[in-house]
Amino acid sequence: MNTTPAPSRAELLTMLGSLAVTDAENRARGCSNPIRLRGTSIHVDAATGQVVHTYSSADERDGYTYARCGDRRAAVCPSCSHEYKGDAWHLLMCGLSGGKGVPGTVTEHPATFVTLTAPSFGPVHRYTPPRPGGRTPACRARRDRPVCPHGRPLSCPRRHDADDPQVGQPLCGQCYDYPAHVLWQWHAPELWRRFTIALRRNLARRVGITVKTLTQLARVSYTKVVEFQARGAIHIHAVIRLDGPTGPDSPPAALLDASDLEHAVHAAAGHVTLDVPSLDGHALRLRWGEQVDTRTITTGAGRDTRTGPAHPEQVAAYLAKYLTKSTEDFGLPVRVRSAASAAAAGATPHVVRIIDTAARLAATHEDYRPILRRLATLGYRGHPITKSRAYSVTFGSLRSARREWRHERPALDPDAPVREVLDADINDLTHAHTVIVLSEWTYAGRGYLDNPSAALAIHSAVQARTR
Repeated sequence: MNTTPAPSRAELLTMLGSLAVTDAENRARGCSNPIRLRGTSIHVDAATGQVVHTYSSADERDGYTYARCGDRRAAVCPSCSHEYKGDAWHLLMCGLSGGKGVPGTVTEHPATFVTLTAPSFGPVHRYTPPRPGGRTPACRARRDRPVCPHGRPLSCPRRHDADDPQVGQPLCGQCYDYPAHVLWQWHAPELWRRFTIALRRNLARRVGITVKTLTQLARVSYTKVVEFQARGAIHIHAVIRLDGPTGPDSPPAALLDASDLEHAVHAAAGHVTLDVPSLDGHALRLRWGEQVDTRTITTGAGRDTRTGPAHPEQVAAYLAKYLTKSTEDFGLPVRVRSAASAAAAGATPHVVRIIDTAARLAATHEDYRPILRRLATLGYRGHPITKSRAYSVTFGSLRSARREWRHERPALDPDAPVREVLDADINDLTHAHTVIVLSEWTYAGRGYLDNPSAALAIHSAVQARTR
């Protein structure tokens, strides 16, 4: 005789809610903060007017459709960040080795891995990776032990670890030029635009032709990725490639090689400037930092080397890794409203000073008012990854291919002895441009429901379907 007591109503609701949450997580494929939607989609054959497929959120167990948040930051959503990193790797790799519509001959085109840095706004504590078999170099060892006008030492004999919280902090906060830091960060996208223009001019000058003639012989294709340094300023890592006039499907003129490209990069980075108004009303001249690095990209390079030629897979993996990071390492939340909110969230004093300077700049100059929307990225207003039109595939094409692959039904071998009778394939109709999609969706919230709310949602959805 079974003496196990029947579960109570509260226990049943808890089990039902847990089942609903698990089902929602599976439908959102592990997204940490999905978007809840309600609505319907109807696929109609344009030729016959026949409804070939319908979908409604009311058919789901809890009455909601879950859309992934798509956030690239690993600290916000590991699942969507992992997917974004994979897409970025394919985008970068296809531009270096071909694939997904990019010809494999692109590996023969001159290409270089470029790093552009911000100038110095004041000495900061730094970490230098140890050389093979050696010790970590000292931070700023100096025998004369100088001091700044405020009496603070401008040397540091310590050997900082990579995760030392002191790395990136100024040796003297009063000497550090915070206004210049914020202005450079805000105008970095314009500096990059001017750099690409100067790069083409220097390439043309190096081979003794005009820029107009250069466009008939070669095209500069690139993709760039932004990385935040420990001091809160950005690095720009870029893959720059020389193509023929029609793009990656044609080789550049024989008179241009990787050496010409790298010389033009150094020349352009050293001469590009931008004059902008500062806090005191005077003009401030912005430029790239003195550290400009170029590494020729070739399939014959080692995959783990830090200097010299770089392997395409090494470059793609390195850049894709940094796309999943932002300013969370500085203790900043996703949204920052003021320096006080950043300090309350646990941001470092250096980062708080940067945000405070940005807020004062926005209050002083009308042109800088939009910087208040970029406090979480310390004043940087660009996208973490950008590319020229002809460099490679797009994120949109990669995501469209994933959606089609996920929705396609598994095909059987034509010679299989048993054939399954399937309905008309929606994807085939869509590809033939014969399907009209009528959709009506409304926003219902963010995130998963808690167990009690999920149980009630299932109960309501079942009642609605019963009616």
